[in-house]
Amino acid sequence: MLRRHPALAPSSQLTDYLLTTRTLQYIVVGLSFFVVVPLVTYTFYYPSFHSDICSWPSASRSPRDLRLLLFGDPQIRGADKSSSLRTRLDIFGNDHYLGHIYSTLLPRLRPSHVIVVGDLFSSQWISDEEFDLRTRRYKNRIFRHPSLYDTPTPVFLNLSGNHDIGYAHDVTDSRVRRFEKHFGQLNFVVTGDDFRIIGFNSMSLDGSLDDDDKGQASFTRDVRNFLEEQMKVNFIGTTILATHVPLHKQGGICIDQPYFTYYGEKSEQLIREQNMLSEESSQWLLNGFFGEGRARHGVIINGHDHDGCLVRHTMVKGEPRWNVAAIATGDTRYQYDYDNSDSSGVLEVTVRSMMGEYGGNVGLLKGTWNAAREDYIFTFSLCPFGKQHIWWATYVIAIICACASVIAFIGLPFLDEKTRGVFITGTMKPPILNCDPISHKSRNTIPVSPPTSGRQTPVNFFFSGGKAQKID
Repeated sequence: MLRRHPALAPSSQLTDYLLTTRTLQYIVVGLSFFVVVPLVTYTFYYPSFHSDICSWPSASRSPRDLRLLLFGDPQIRGADKSSSLRTRLDIFGNDHYLGHIYSTLLPRLRPSHVIVVGDLFSSQWISDEEFDLRTRRYKNRIFRHPSLYDTPTPVFLNLSGNHDIGYAHDVTDSRVRRFEKHFGQLNFVVTGDDFRIIGFNSMSLDGSLDDDDKGQASFTRDVRNFLEEQMKVNFIGTTILATHVPLHKQGGICIDQPYFTYYGEKSEQLIREQNMLSEESSQWLLNGFFGEGRARHGVIINGHDHDGCLVRHTMVKGEPRWNVAAIATGDTRYQYDYDNSDSSGVLEVTVRSMMGEYGGNVGLLKGTWNAAREDYIFTFSLCPFGKQHIWWATYVIAIICACASVIAFIGLPFLDEKTRGVFITGTMKPPILNCDPISHKSRNTIPVSPPTSGRQTPVNFFFSGGKAQKID
């Protein structure tokens, strides 16, 4: 029977050691199987767990179908020299959390268009250097080029939000220039065979035309002139209006209530903050694009209200006025068909924010081409990933398990072999030894000798310092 030197590893300690090692190995295996595997599976395949709302409708597909991925208010933050390590780590993790949502859905859904409905960044007051830094993070960490995912390149559209260029009275030439340099024009139109997407600077729409002290009036004139030109176009297809600020609604329809604040007196219309467009501007947009004598079917998409909302605007018969009503969908897909009396009117989709605290949401807007009617039937669903804690937990626990696996299956056995000593088995008459367990040295040493004749007793030797010490 092999035994160890009592001063180094008594049998009870060795047993405890072996139990501790095996226990750690069992814990690592159990944690990996019951925690890491489910977390990793959900994190990278979460659309499969929500297949009813995280996929396009299974109806027949046509090359003319529209497949829009809508991202609301990422509002990525920044750090400076005074920021703590925790803040920097949180920003780093948040970038990759948002990027994970995009990179998971893009190759899976292969959209025709990707639209970020404004508030790309968290503040319009940042310097040009910080704006450039966040732009690089936005493009390199979050919304990376589709070629990296081996998927067809969609049309990628970025709308300006109040945290990108400011509300009406805060919009300046420098803020507009730096936004348009990296993300394209504030006011634009993308036209297809049977549809058009019109994006515009909704922050300046309600601005004052007399607000010339810093040039804000020019932006208000620009957006109004642009929209008037598009209203005059004799377009018979489907119009999709893309705006950051939602249209006006009475209190209680959506989470956000009507809210407006101004610089100075209200009569000056120097807007400081607004939750939605004014009722006057909202009615003007609805009549101009969907009123009498125009194509009365289309969709309006926007963000700003982080909780999201889904409503339907219907025109009052015989009047150039529109009513609005909420659509209760729960966690299901909603189908909008303007020829159906239950869903007639204009659909307005306010996309719930993709920020972690709101659940990492993405809007899926599908326009299915109806060849018989030569127009689109739209469906919308909201696909949530979950709070950012899921992403953090997946990576942190996976790293811990990986480190624990190295220790349990490689490190501890390796250390055991190094500290166990070298044992041999021999036979000889047992002499009396005086061992000092404190100093770990034997006061009696014996040389290794051949077995003697007569009765032989098995003994063990521990080699130390070139001498063989008998182990009792």
